[in-house]
Amino acid sequence: MSDFIESEAEESEEEFEEKDLKPKKTQRFMEEDEEEEEENTEDQDEHGNLRGLIDDDDVEEEEEEERGEPPAGEDSDSGEEVRHRRRKRSFDDYLDDDDLDLIEENLGVKVKRRKKKYSRVKTMDDEGDDDDEKDLIADEIFTGDGDGEGEVEDGEAVDTLHPRDDEEEEDDEESDIDDFIVDDDGQPITKKKGKKFSGYTDAALQEAQEIFGGDFDFAEFDTEAYDHAEEEEEDQDDESWDRPKKQTKRRVSRRSIFEIYEPSELESSHMTDQDNEIRSTDMPERFQLRAIPVKPAEDDELEEEAEWIYRNAFSTPTISMQESTDYLDRGTTTNFSRKGPSTIAKIKEALNFMRNQHFEVPFIAFYRKEYVEPELNINDLWKVWQWDEKWTQLKTRKQNLTRLFQRMQSYQFEQISADPDKPLADSTRPLDTADMERLKDVQSIDELGDVYNHFLLYYGRDIPKMQNAAKGGKKKLKKIKEVSEEDGEEAEVEEEEEEEEQKGPDLKQASRRDMYSICQSAGLDGLAKKFGLTPEQFGENLRDSYQRHETEQFPAEPLELAKDYVCSQFNTPEAVLEGARYMVAMQIAREPLVRHVLRQTFQERAKINIKPTKKGKKDVDEAHFAYSFKYLKNKPVKELSGDQFLKMCLAEEEGLLAIDICIDLVGVKGYGDQTYFDEIKQFYYRDEFSHQVQEWNKQRTLAIERSLQQFLYPQMAKELKNKLIAEAKDNIVKSCCKKLYNWLKVAPYRPDQQVEEDDDLMDESQGKGIRVLGVAFASGRDTPVFCSLINGEGEVVDFLRLPYFLKRRNAWREDEREKKQQDVENLKKFLLSKKPHVVAVSGENRDAHMVMEDIKRTISELEQNSSLPVVGVELVDNELAVLYMNSKKSEADFRDYPPLLRQAVSVARKIQDPLVEFAQVCSTDDDILCLKLHPLQEHVVKEELLSALYCEFINRVNEVGVDVNRAIAHPYTQSLVQYICGLGPRKGSHLLKILKQNNTRLENRTQLVTMCHMGPKVFINCAGFIKIDTASLGDSTDSYIEVLDGSRVHPETYEWARKMAVDALEYDESAEDANPAGALEEILENPERLKDLDLDAFAEELERQGYGNKGITLYDIRAELSCRYKDLRAPYRPPNTEEVFNMLTKETPETFYIGKLITCVVTNIAHRRPQGESYDQAIRNDETGLWQCPFCQQDNFPELSEVWNHFDSGSCPGQAIGVRTRLDNAVMGFIPTKFLSDKVVKHPEERVKPGMTVHCRIMKIDIEKFNVDLTCRTSDLSDKNNEWKLPKDTYYDFDAETDDVKQEEEQKKKQQRTTYIKRVIAHPSFHNINFKQAEKMMESMDQGDVVIRPSSKGENHLTVTWKVADGIYQHVDVREEGKENAFSLGHTLWINTEEFEDLDEITARYVQPMAAFARDLLGHKYFHECNGGDRKKMEELLVRTKKEKPTFIPYYISACRDLPGKFLLGYQPRGKPRIEYVTITPDGFRYRSQIFPTVNGLFRWFKDHYQDPVPGVTPASSRTRTPASVNATPANINIADLTRAVNSLPRNMTSQMFNAIAAVTGQGQNPNTTPAQWASSQYGYSGGSSAGGGGGSSSAYHVFATPQQPMATPLMTPSYSYTTPGQQQAMTTPQYPSSTPQSSHGHHQHSSSTPSSSSSRVRTPQPKASSHTAVDWGKMAEQWLQEKEAERRKQKTPRMTPRPSPSPMIESTPMSIAGDATPLLDEMDR
Repeated sequence: MSDFIESEAEESEEEFEEKDLKPKKTQRFMEEDEEEEEENTEDQDEHGNLRGLIDDDDVEEEEEEERGEPPAGEDSDSGEEVRHRRRKRSFDDYLDDDDLDLIEENLGVKVKRRKKKYSRVKTMDDEGDDDDEKDLIADEIFTGDGDGEGEVEDGEAVDTLHPRDDEEEEDDEESDIDDFIVDDDGQPITKKKGKKFSGYTDAALQEAQEIFGGDFDFAEFDTEAYDHAEEEEEDQDDESWDRPKKQTKRRVSRRSIFEIYEPSELESSHMTDQDNEIRSTDMPERFQLRAIPVKPAEDDELEEEAEWIYRNAFSTPTISMQESTDYLDRGTTTNFSRKGPSTIAKIKEALNFMRNQHFEVPFIAFYRKEYVEPELNINDLWKVWQWDEKWTQLKTRKQNLTRLFQRMQSYQFEQISADPDKPLADSTRPLDTADMERLKDVQSIDELGDVYNHFLLYYGRDIPKMQNAAKGGKKKLKKIKEVSEEDGEEAEVEEEEEEEEQKGPDLKQASRRDMYSICQSAGLDGLAKKFGLTPEQFGENLRDSYQRHETEQFPAEPLELAKDYVCSQFNTPEAVLEGARYMVAMQIAREPLVRHVLRQTFQERAKINIKPTKKGKKDVDEAHFAYSFKYLKNKPVKELSGDQFLKMCLAEEEGLLAIDICIDLVGVKGYGDQTYFDEIKQFYYRDEFSHQVQEWNKQRTLAIERSLQQFLYPQMAKELKNKLIAEAKDNIVKSCCKKLYNWLKVAPYRPDQQVEEDDDLMDESQGKGIRVLGVAFASGRDTPVFCSLINGEGEVVDFLRLPYFLKRRNAWREDEREKKQQDVENLKKFLLSKKPHVVAVSGENRDAHMVMEDIKRTISELEQNSSLPVVGVELVDNELAVLYMNSKKSEADFRDYPPLLRQAVSVARKIQDPLVEFAQVCSTDDDILCLKLHPLQEHVVKEELLSALYCEFINRVNEVGVDVNRAIAHPYTQSLVQYICGLGPRKGSHLLKILKQNNTRLENRTQLVTMCHMGPKVFINCAGFIKIDTASLGDSTDSYIEVLDGSRVHPETYEWARKMAVDALEYDESAEDANPAGALEEILENPERLKDLDLDAFAEELERQGYGNKGITLYDIRAELSCRYKDLRAPYRPPNTEEVFNMLTKETPETFYIGKLITCVVTNIAHRRPQGESYDQAIRNDETGLWQCPFCQQDNFPELSEVWNHFDSGSCPGQAIGVRTRLDNAVMGFIPTKFLSDKVVKHPEERVKPGMTVHCRIMKIDIEKFNVDLTCRTSDLSDKNNEWKLPKDTYYDFDAETDDVKQEEEQKKKQQRTTYIKRVIAHPSFHNINFKQAEKMMESMDQGDVVIRPSSKGENHLTVTWKVADGIYQHVDVREEGKENAFSLGHTLWINTEEFEDLDEITARYVQPMAAFARDLLGHKYFHECNGGDRKKMEELLVRTKKEKPTFIPYYISACRDLPGKFLLGYQPRGKPRIEYVTITPDGFRYRSQIFPTVNGLFRWFKDHYQDPVPGVTPASSRTRTPASVNATPANINIADLTRAVNSLPRNMTSQMFNAIAAVTGQGQNPNTTPAQWASSQYGYSGGSSAGGGGGSSSAYHVFATPQQPMATPLMTPSYSYTTPGQQQAMTTPQYPSSTPQSSHGHHQHSSSTPSSSSSRVRTPQPKASSHTAVDWGKMAEQWLQEKEAERRKQKTPRMTPRPSPSPMIESTPMSIAGDATPLLDEMDR
């Protein structure tokens, strides 16, 4: 921009005289300044900033020069260049701010004004904070990375081209209007100075037309420019007389393409002056674009840097476990790929090539192999390149900090020298050589930060004094210079200095307000020094792990000593000690050695603890990425792997987890519970036992603890967290690069047959090479299929639209079949005429299989009928094609094509050459980031990821080589040119532009210099990678054709290649007719001759002659002469089964795995066809006389023969074996019948219907068939035993999770009691109250009164609460159906299975009858309170009454508070009380499963049957055996009874019935042989303990006890929920276990959760009791038949519940001897 201003000034001289211009401008400039001073307030400048707060850059440079310190990056002897820049900058005075703003607006770049890049922030007054001074110094040290911001050495990059992150704040002082123009990312455009075109040139016009199109005319803009300038002239007021002509002319020159297009468009098109500078500079483009410039280095620095890079990049392992993702290393891929010390020399060589010779990485990797291999591969060289940037940054910052140290040393020396006899104050710490040496030894940015913070702690207060003293010294120096008469130039500089000094007042001492400064100002330094050790000594003790320095003991107690320091800020000795401890803690925390030791220890010992937040407990389920580490305890950071920590941090950012990083174990007692604080405090102790020493030790301990807990631990945790995140992100970047590498390493497709065999018959437009037919389609059978044919050069030659190709050949509709056939015929004609070598089918979805099969069938028919050559059909991943289809580039390339046709083109090009097609998406829009490279790629810095991905392109493109002539002829390949070594987007496009302008081909590499004007550095880098097809040039040119230009041989070694050819052919080089070129051509035809050469001897000779080590290069030349530019990429191979599955389902192993929870849609029920030998298993229903099919369960056949006809006709679908489903990703699923439910399912269609969505878990994946096996059993979905869920972390804190789950369940219970939805129901008994309010309201109501309230179960439930007795209230759940909205009452009301019309009916027909029955019991003469049905009270009452009346059997009844609606019935026939339950129902009293309408009937039956066994409670002396002993013969079988029972059975009983009856006592056939009857594990093989002590039965039925068998205490009966016909309300049983253990459904296994006590009772026979028991077989058979008939009438499926049950309660339980029925387990569930 300064050049532009100079040129403008030169032009103006033609019309104005300088003497006329200068006074006017100076006068006007001063007037404007005066006006601004009047307009603005006294304390603010024109931009609203406080005046004097921001210094101009001249002030800064002036100060730096006065201090003897050049600006960042300059040497001290560069004063001449500084003066030169100042003379240039003086031209800025000719332009005021408005002019500069206008220039910036038109040019799209910022004009550098009289402000320096980094603003000096000055102290405002004494009340300010000198933290600004710290920021100032920090800016100077840590952002002064680019040495030479103001100058560019020969061949160096301009650092200002790409501002770094540290410079984002630099333009705060600019006008707000500058932020108005933003780029595509919404960020303000910030540009540096640049040149501007001074007029319209043909080159500018042509360049604009090439980039933006030629539909605009510069003449129009010329006219508009003049008009626009005239309008502005009229608005100038009194300014118009000043320089009207210059204004007009200057405005005309400003009118350019920069005004036509957005600045972002110009920048993205590389049209700025900075881009022109990059193009013209003879240095690799990527060298110029690096944030920190590449600088030459001496040998000593290279040695030091090589060791530093080796130590940091190749030797030191990562903190977390990061697998070596260097896919070029063929060795181990463990935690870190460590390289040997020999690598250092190779790193040094690489650095020398980069820094001193400006060789780019690909050139070094390909043409300097001898110097870097085998230790360094190309990826290692890129790493060296990146770490060189970090080294340069560290070195620059160290230099800046060293200068600051030196200035502070000088200032201290001056202060001490002024009064040598004055003792040093306690707060003064001399800056000695040890501090300088420590700074010199800094090896990392962390250590540099430690040293800088340590400096600020001790010397931060002195920085303003130091700067003021320096300014005072410079004034004296200026006076001396004035005395000595120098040339005018020197006087001019001094004059500027004087002006600057007038602007900037002296810096004033700021008063610091932090705690350390307060303590320091209170004079507590002296007390802090008496703690016995300096921070440096403590750091050495810590480093050496022993007390190297003994702690000095001050001869006074701390409190006594503290009294001498009491002051206004610290008014008590305790406060003084607190302040002194703070100072000691701060000094220890800032000591670099302490921080270094602690940093190492922290990284080795750090542990991570994670707990979920309230939101995380709810949101982090097993499908969430944070599931495996939801709870963590004491996980070492060294065991973090991959991107795991980044996931943790992402979950923390989302508010799901709370992460704590600490150095000590948490929650561990005993071994290993010693903290790090306990370890290190001994290094600050004095090992004596006097009271005084102990008091000081206590103070030291508190200081150390504060230093760790308040300062060091949080800082180290933050540092470590940042490092772990950086490692995780680096892992992600490398994973992305590896995936891209695998895509790019694939060579073009090669067909089996010869390509050229039929090319002569083709049109010229078809071209030579591989012809590919790309096929693309979209989801949906109604969408057309598009085919695109590309020739060997990748150009589209023809296309085809097949609108009905996705229809099925065997479609139901005839017109669809015909249209499909027509499309097939069209495809045949197309294939016959175009003869592609391969058909590439887009892998869109599973329809791709069908498309491929149809195409293969079509090709097969053509091969047989029309002799079509073999055509391959390949499936191609369409991810890249879809991205290209939606990109701006595809719209520009194929504007008239529909999107699917563009996708077809991309699919074809990808298989033809993947590298070229992937390069299509490397645009300025960063389309390549839309590829799915890694699940977390969007959390990586975009620029870092792009840079790494571009490195992969650079590596591969330079390996393959680029034909520049082909790039010109076929523009879609031009994107490769930017990746050529030495070039870039700007230089590459410039090269193509020159060739286009000259309208010529590149005929040899020499023309890169002669015609394209390429500099030597760029030429050396790029020449070997630009290949020229010398064969295609032929006789079409008069230029010399160098055959080696078509090879990888670099021009610098052409002579060696010719020498090898001559030696191989044994030509005489001294002959006059010797023709090395001819020898080369002959060798290229017969490369076998090269094998006889002794290349090792040749290499030795070259090295002796001073050409260096070229051993590997010579072998590469020989290989290249054998096959020029041989493609080194991996041959194409079709995708394997797993790749096809992932391609078509769009799934990955991370998203689709065994155990994953999914949802799927039911499609149909799967059946197994019946087999012939199974036809005789038909079952006849005795009640209806109809027959039932044993497979499909159809039961309406009047005759057995019709069942057979049903089989024979094929109308029987067979036995249902499972459910077929379809997943979202088009994979088919199958749920076997046994995995439908935990209960037995005989009819799957009763559980699921087609179209229903079900939740399932994946059990098996068949990737070949695209099929998965699923389970939807509740036990599998909940997976409480973690059999299916993803494995959790090794350090998962299960205890904390269990505690949280329990706490959450308790909280839910509390909430369920209180939460409800307010309802709008008009009924006198309805109230919008909760559970507690309802019970409180009931206290004052009468027995039997009702309150209806909302239910906590949801909006479709109500709760009816009625008063059973005082303090006892029953809550009945009412389900609503047919609701109009959430707040209204349902049209039908249900209590269990009984329907009611309204609330009045519920009150009258349900509650009032029960209230009346309850009143009858409450008024009974034997009713007793017993403290609300307390069992102990009841037992005490019975025992007491029995003692009083031993001849009577006492009995009492009492209302049960724990189970409202039930009454305790207690009686004592003998020595032990028995307690049973009587349940109130709307139909009467239910006792032992019988209903009694009256109290008298209840007690009458009770008195007659109280000695009968209680139903459902198995006696403890049961004879039942385990399934393993079902065939055992008990000793108590009554043969006579058995014969009589068998004779009394019906004649039509089947064998299954006999087996079932026999199984009652374990006789006969094993029930396992009859699947129809014994399919459920509920049929008796999971025993469970009961509350009454009865063991669970292990056979299908109970063995009922006789009076001779003692009964267990019948306490089990009330623990079930009984259901009466009138009321089927489920009452939960507290005694039942809540968990559902996993159990097998076979009959040979017991539940794993069966209690041992129960099992022992079940399995232990008691022969004494059983020897007197006989079985009434006739009665048993009758009961069995009755139960089977009842089961058929109900037609219910037995539940398949693997949970342990007290007794095997199934619907077919036989009636007991007393006629009672066992309660159903289903009732309890309801």
